[in-house]
Amino acid sequence: MRIGARVLVLLYNLLLQWKHSAGECARPLGLTTGAVRDWQLSASSTLPQDLDPECHVRYARLHQPRGRAWCARTKTPDHWLLVDLGVAAEVTGVMTQGRADRDEWVTAFSLSYSQDAFRWDFTVDVDGQRKVYSGNSDAHSVRHNYVEPPITARFIRIHVLEWNRHPSLRLEVVGCQECNQLISNPPFTKITASSYYPWIRKNSCQPEDAHIFTHRAWCARHMNEHQWLQFDLGPPAQVVGVLTKGRPDTKRHQWVTSYTISYSNDSVVWYSYKEGNHLHPKVFGGNMDRSTERRHYLNQPFTARFVRIHPYTWHHAIALRAGLIGCPHHGECGQGFLRVTPLSRCVANLAYRKPTWVNDRRHGWKDWHYGNAALAVDGSSDTVLARCAILDNYYVDQPVWMVDLGWKEDVSGVILTTWQGAGQDKVMVYHDYLYNLDHLTVYVSNRPRLESYQLTLSPDGNVTRCAVISRANNALFRERLHFDCGTTLPGRFVYITASGVPNRWTQLYTAVFCEVEVY
Repeated sequence: MRIGARVLVLLYNLLLQWKHSAGECARPLGLTTGAVRDWQLSASSTLPQDLDPECHVRYARLHQPRGRAWCARTKTPDHWLLVDLGVAAEVTGVMTQGRADRDEWVTAFSLSYSQDAFRWDFTVDVDGQRKVYSGNSDAHSVRHNYVEPPITARFIRIHVLEWNRHPSLRLEVVGCQECNQLISNPPFTKITASSYYPWIRKNSCQPEDAHIFTHRAWCARHMNEHQWLQFDLGPPAQVVGVLTKGRPDTKRHQWVTSYTISYSNDSVVWYSYKEGNHLHPKVFGGNMDRSTERRHYLNQPFTARFVRIHPYTWHHAIALRAGLIGCPHHGECGQGFLRVTPLSRCVANLAYRKPTWVNDRRHGWKDWHYGNAALAVDGSSDTVLARCAILDNYYVDQPVWMVDLGWKEDVSGVILTTWQGAGQDKVMVYHDYLYNLDHLTVYVSNRPRLESYQLTLSPDGNVTRCAVISRANNALFRERLHFDCGTTLPGRFVYITASGVPNRWTQLYTAVFCEVEVY
């Protein structure tokens, strides 16, 4: 990543830290919006539905209509309401309401918290004693209490101490929770599978149809225990949960009823997800219909680049939509990844350390270190001439540079970091020849080692032009060039050709590639 991009990313991260320090950690954490599901709420007791249908633990959410709220079964000071936030959050406050349309509310409570629902601590006051919070004074107003100092917890309990008429409560937890975000959405995450059915009519069963928001699904071609759906998250990220749905685009009822999870950082060595001291992989409960989301939070989050879901049992057929919950990646992308724009998510650099070729044999020789073609994919964006690949027409009429991606990929664009001779090197002959350069063109093909005329006059349609950048408005002489293909182009080989300005006093020209990144 070039210096300018690094500065923008640094400023963005500092902005996030400033917002956090400036009191921006005060967002509702999901009871009001429904992000906290009903199964994440529990209580010591609840008034039976046959006695009062408006009393239920799932109604323990701020601004519930009519007389809905959580109501304890008895009028005793030993009741509690528990919220599972799914993943750890920084909690800075709680908001409470009484039971609307009733004269029932909690006037005093204490608060305990935990990371695992086994070991609990209470918040304390300045004297180190268990803190007692003042509750509501009527059934409608919202009472906000600060948690000072903030606490970090996954589980929150409200312990009822005093009340008016009956212990009844509506609640919202306030704070910030970065690691409760969906991190598996394409195009930033690549989804693959062990097998799948090809596209048929209006239905599709391909891996890219498996993300959680699609109206289609991935369907395995084989119905056995060896099938898997894989997410490539790019830079390793912390995974804290998984959610699944069935297949909605058919009248057939198809979904996965249970599954296991494995993860890896290199796609070679895989680890099965286990909990505690268990010897066998954890089997997660799947779906019971094709539309309802099933969500699991992990008791032991892990950090990985690759995550696989292995269907264990299924209903009629293996068909699945899925998503991963975790922490978005911040900071430098690391080797083998790039940001297309300074503030976008990191994606894989498909050209990283892949084999290269040029039609000028000098720069393709293994022992030719100065300007060698492989320097453009070594992962270093240093704009020092000795670290860059050189493309010129000294020995060839139309120079061509190529990278072999290893297999057919969907190419969306190319980021080219160039050398512009800005006082960093004393070899001015290259600097002079740069200004004889007229344009650079990027092509995508499934055929290797093509000459320039074969790229421009491909009769079999095996070559597709991605984009051209010319010297108009000095666009060609920027340090960072972005070739946007406009659409995804399938191909294994990416080419860059250079062309000079016609009718110059010298026909020699040079292009210097410090780093070529393909996404």
